[in-house]
Amino acid sequence: MMSKSVLQVMFVLLVLGMIPRVVQAQQPTLPAFEDRTHDDHFTFKYGKPYTLDPYTWVYTKEFAQMFRMPDKWIDANLKGALAIAFRMTTIGITTCGLGGREDSCWPPVQCQLDVYYDNRIKLPWMHDEIMRDFLLRGVSSHEFLQDLNHSKGFHRYRPKDGKGVPRVLATEASLRVGKYSSGFAPIAYFDREYEPGVGLIGWVGIGVCPTPIGMGQIAFFDVETQDKINHMQVKREDAKPIHVIELPESFMRRANIVYERDNKPNVAVTERLKQQLLQSR
Repeated sequence: MMSKSVLQVMFVLLVLGMIPRVVQAQQPTLPAFEDRTHDDHFTFKYGKPYTLDPYTWVYTKEFAQMFRMPDKWIDANLKGALAIAFRMTTIGITTCGLGGREDSCWPPVQCQLDVYYDNRIKLPWMHDEIMRDFLLRGVSSHEFLQDLNHSKGFHRYRPKDGKGVPRVLATEASLRVGKYSSGFAPIAYFDREYEPGVGLIGWVGIGVCPTPIGMGQIAFFDVETQDKINHMQVKREDAKPIHVIELPESFMRRANIVYERDNKPNVAVTERLKQQLLQSR
């Protein structure tokens, strides 16, 4: 005859064995592929393995309807763009040998900001004939081969004399809050005809990090004005932009939480280098 404790264990195991069946029965039915939304693809809505969306989003109502995005990230305070997506990326080049030590490395943990915009907007593109390209370093193995023609990754933008790398846009991205900016970020990729009526630009670098908190702004200047700014012939705040993107403060706060969390490797490297410098004195 089984003891009371054994019966209790068997009962618990029986109940636990039934739970997956109950949960499975309660899950909604996955719609046809052409009818699926963002949440159908990228959340645990159906209790099955899914692809995690790593981006912090903000967008217009029209963009949400076009791409079947959830209403929770719609913000009427987004101006000058259809959507913004932010994440910290580890795609890039690892730099080693810092502080004179072979194994002292700085891993690529960088801010990435994608902007979806109405491609009827006239942005200061330097090459009207180029509609798309991918310029982010650290993706292809050719980074580690001898550069025989001095055009690695930039062959479509190489000047006729073969010297230097021209700009893609007259203005590099600088995400500003008031007069504050952490710097500039180069274009990582772009597609000026991503979808009918929609262009996409992605920047990677310190210039698109969401700090400090407040309404963010990215301004674009024509070539002549940008050159005057670069040569300090005119102050940036006095120059007239040809287009401005305004990022809502609520988005900046959400993005900053991700930045503070995922930027810890950079903080750790900075502190380590400081300690090495102090020890070397």
